[in-house]
Amino acid sequence: MASFYIPLTGLNADSTALNTIANNLANMNTTGYKAKSVNFSDLFYQQIGEAGSGDPIQRGSGTQVASIETDFSNGSPNSTGVDTNVALQGNGFFVVGDGGNTLLTRAGDFSLDQNGNLITADGLSVMGFPAINGKVDATAPLAPIHIPVGETELPSASSTFGMTATLNSSAQVGDTLPGTVQVYDSLGSSYQATVKYTKTGTNNWSYSVTLPDKVVASVDAAAGSMTYAFGSNGGTLATVDPSTNLTITGLNAARVSSTINAPAVRAGDSISSYATALQNALTAAGITATVTAAGSQLTISGANLTTSGDVIQDPVASQPATGSLTFDSNGNLVSPSTNITGITFSGLSDGASNMNLTWELYGADGSANLSQVDQTSAVSSTSQNGFPSGTYRGFSIGADGTVTATFKNGQKLNVGQLALGNVVNLQGLKSLGSGEFETTLASGSATIGISGTSGLGTMQGGALEGSNVNISGEFSKLIIAQRAFEANSKAITTFDTVTQETINMIH
Repeated sequence: MASFYIPLTGLNADSTALNTIANNLANMNTTGYKAKSVNFSDLFYQQIGEAGSGDPIQRGSGTQVASIETDFSNGSPNSTGVDTNVALQGNGFFVVGDGGNTLLTRAGDFSLDQNGNLITADGLSVMGFPAINGKVDATAPLAPIHIPVGETELPSASSTFGMTATLNSSAQVGDTLPGTVQVYDSLGSSYQATVKYTKTGTNNWSYSVTLPDKVVASVDAAAGSMTYAFGSNGGTLATVDPSTNLTITGLNAARVSSTINAPAVRAGDSISSYATALQNALTAAGITATVTAAGSQLTISGANLTTSGDVIQDPVASQPATGSLTFDSNGNLVSPSTNITGITFSGLSDGASNMNLTWELYGADGSANLSQVDQTSAVSSTSQNGFPSGTYRGFSIGADGTVTATFKNGQKLNVGQLALGNVVNLQGLKSLGSGEFETTLASGSATIGISGTSGLGTMQGGALEGSNVNISGEFSKLIIAQRAFEANSKAITTFDTVTQETINMIH
């Protein structure tokens, strides 16, 4: 009977509305949740006659759920301080996948799996554009975002160095100014490169660049030996820096401890001749030890031997390591007129590649970094572009979705950029739960891009987008849906009473 069917359609529609409101309230704290609302429409009509004017007389058949719309407006970003969290503000969705299907989500409560991949709460990979050597390729196919947890960034050898200095125009001929800058070789070992400026005449200075190389002993405790691997300069030791202060302590035949200062290395000494000099010094002190030379290595063997201090050698430098500087009457550098290239140091003791350096006498704007004025000579700043190796420390996500890893050597490296996707018809997306959406024919295919382009939103690292459920609004809807449900229930009880009265009339 239509009298029962019509209010039953109302009860069914109101029940859907109540369930939708309840679901919204249940997800008021769900990350990135988007509230839904129910829209009703009337059902078909039956024409039961016409008015005298010919107007149709129609009887309605109830109501139905016409659509359930999703409110895709932004939820408020809430700071969490967690590196793996990211909030999206504006249009678009994060792109996630399981290796086959590509889905969309606004929930940025990501985490890392055991392999360092960024994943969603239910294990889907967070997709983005890969980075090669720190440069993001936004034209490359999407790939899972990988964080280099536990990995080590390889060192980068210094190729340039610079020094901002003022030289005293009133200095006497022969006055000097040393300046140092820390540089790195291809294995990440650090050195204090020294530039020594010497006044040679009016408006003229000379320079020399040296690179003292600290030679560290390799200790073999089982064999009771210490080996110094000098630079491979054809078996010849280079000049030893004056700061060399190596001491050797050992026992003599009477088991009494004795200490000697290692003899100085003279320019041009061979490793074998120095081994002989060191052996003679140890023997003279009564220390029981044996010194041997093989190639570029010097080995000291003996029981209870200890050393302290450093052995430093100057690697062999190329010709541009020395030269002259000329200033004009205003103190401006006029020669050299360009940066000095080809400063090469070979024979590094750690076996690293030859160090090839360019001394940047001029800045990017063409202004000289050296000047001559009537004040005390001084070096105000230095720069260089190398760095040692460093282990992973953490990462951050920028407003444009760029994922940047940081390392303990102070370096930063872009490892990828989060991709965003959007569709023409948001209401056509299919909700899958867990804050995930799937595209459909109604929504159209997702257009993939990066933050801040093509109308896509921006991101906030260390934060999460909250649910956009409006509690007061949902309570208002709840009261309206409740009243509608009660009204339709009342219609059914009324029709039931009328039907009972009709039956009683028959009997």
